[in-house]
Amino acid sequence: MNSGGDSHSEMPFAFAAVADDDTGATDLAGMLAERGMRAVLLLDQPSGEEFECWTKHADAVVIGTASRSINPAEAYRRTRDAVRLLQSKHPEVLAIKYCSTFDSTEAGNIGQSIDAAMDESGAEITVALPALPVNGRTTYMGYHFVGRQLLSDSPMRNHPLNPMTNPNLVAHLQRQTKQRVGLVAFPDIQEGPVRVQNRLRELKTEGFGIAVLDCTSDRDLDILSQGLRDLQLVTGSSAVGMRLPLSWRETAPQPLSVCSDSSRKGFLVAAGSYSEATRRQNEWLGRNGATTITLDALELATGAEPEVPAESLAALREDRACLLQLSRNREEVHAFFSGQGKTQIEAGERIAAGFARLVGRIVGAAPPKGLVFAGGETASTIARAIGLRALQVGPNIEPGVPLCVSISGPPVPIVFKSGNFGSDDFYGRASAAISSLRG
Repeated sequence: MNSGGDSHSEMPFAFAAVADDDTGATDLAGMLAERGMRAVLLLDQPSGEEFECWTKHADAVVIGTASRSINPAEAYRRTRDAVRLLQSKHPEVLAIKYCSTFDSTEAGNIGQSIDAAMDESGAEITVALPALPVNGRTTYMGYHFVGRQLLSDSPMRNHPLNPMTNPNLVAHLQRQTKQRVGLVAFPDIQEGPVRVQNRLRELKTEGFGIAVLDCTSDRDLDILSQGLRDLQLVTGSSAVGMRLPLSWRETAPQPLSVCSDSSRKGFLVAAGSYSEATRRQNEWLGRNGATTITLDALELATGAEPEVPAESLAALREDRACLLQLSRNREEVHAFFSGQGKTQIEAGERIAAGFARLVGRIVGAAPPKGLVFAGGETASTIARAIGLRALQVGPNIEPGVPLCVSISGPPVPIVFKSGNFGSDDFYGRASAAISSLRG
């Protein structure tokens, strides 16, 4: 499927996906880039002309809808529209991508996204594979784990937007979807790919539309990948892009490149995540010489237009790193907005919007040579605020976090990092990867 030439744009994609947030979208696209695919990430629904232009030479395309924490009906609409567009290219595999910690409330939106894809594609059965063993996310007998902890015992139980208190994914997903939800359990998977295929047929005959898949290791993932080879629609974490058999021939990862621009200096890190992983990464960056600026979350959320910190512009112009992080007073923010009848999700959206406005002003005044966004909602809001629409996605810096380059505007290196991903020194690794592009 990788013949090149002018006819390439008329050929089907090897892989196409719709992701509910931008960090998850880059996670999946990075997995595909690791397989040697020319992977493109689109933020929101492009026009037909934009779609043809930006995906002309792509083997794999992922559309990020920023639909993880929005109104469920709107999440359904965005997902169905994106699926319709991608299906126009007859992809060999179509995927719905969501977080490996199954971020969603009982109201949605994972179930609505799956329903939208099934309604648009006509699929009679699909699977839910949220496990990502390489990052310690596993599922056993339908129960989901983060490392050695049940999902409900992990830090995800305190997620500000989607607190995960039910580790039973079959029961949790059943509350969100009109489909009947079943399970392909660990013992079936150990019998091999044929048993997986037979179990899916049994569930379909019994009237189930979605099968949650147990997965505890890369060996399980290999078995599942073979067992799912006849499914056109799959859903889950970025694991769905790691090993699924495709007729496309894998090659070595293709390195990204970017034209040097001496007017761009320094690295800007915008960290909107409150996760423990991001907190440790922020502390590491501060210890290693970055200018660290803590922004008042309540001030950002109430719509006040904060002044651009002079020290942020000085750091960038001096070719150094600048970290923007949020104050840890989210409870104060929620209490303020609760008094106005606003939900936690609405409060979070206000914080992200204020953060994005500030980042946009900093980038406009002192364009950096590299951007790192930490936290799914933060990344989605900032990317759109500064006009990012399409990205070429390269190989991973670390599992789940690839390096990207904008193709819809100035070719700036960008990293979208899920709040829970990355080693303590990830920002150092990211800046090194960005620097390597600039020759």
